[in-house]
Amino acid sequence: MERSCNLRPPFNPAPSTHSVVLPFLQLLCLMLIFGCGPARDGFRFQGRYEAAISGFDLQIVSEGYIEEGRDTARAAFAVVRICPAGRSNARAIRMTLMSVPGRPIEMEAEELGPVFMEWNSKTAEGLLRGLLSAANFRNIQPDELRGSVAVIDRSLAGPNAAMRSDQPGSLRVLSAGIEDAFPLDKDAPPREWISPSEVPACVIH
Repeated sequence: MERSCNLRPPFNPAPSTHSVVLPFLQLLCLMLIFGCGPARDGFRFQGRYEAAISGFDLQIVSEGYIEEGRDTARAAFAVVRICPAGRSNARAIRMTLMSVPGRPIEMEAEELGPVFMEWNSKTAEGLLRGLLSAANFRNIQPDELRGSVAVIDRSLAGPNAAMRSDQPGSLRVLSAGIEDAFPLDKDAPPREWISPSEVPACVIH
């Protein structure tokens, strides 16, 4: 009798949808747990101050992050709005400031056009005074000017500096609050951390 042999290749079943999807979901969970999402070492500060004699309110929103073992921000970005108060013919001012490692603090204002100015202990008061004067603020008080520079600097330095209890110059603190463990996308450019709409518009009386 002739024996027939029917040889077939080994059976290799195609991977099921379940066997493909499950490892993907496990990887996604690990990415979210170990830092591929927004970092939680960020902070967000919001403050509002009154310079009564100079005739303006100062509104600040800043965000940044602090590295472990440090007390000051590694990087930060702030949006500042200066609003005329009382019966003033002055115009509102909007400015932004960015602090990143290895570079001086950069200040930008709509009134200056598409340029960045270096903001530091030697230039800050002069820059702010120039902006206020250009916006028709006519009664700028030196101590309120120094206080305004101080609260802007503190907002970039981190939570401890922003919430210091000593009063900056003769400014009156209208509100101040900090949010720790704020989810911050450190891979995004700092100028994208805060939308201009997040800072309240000036109320015209």
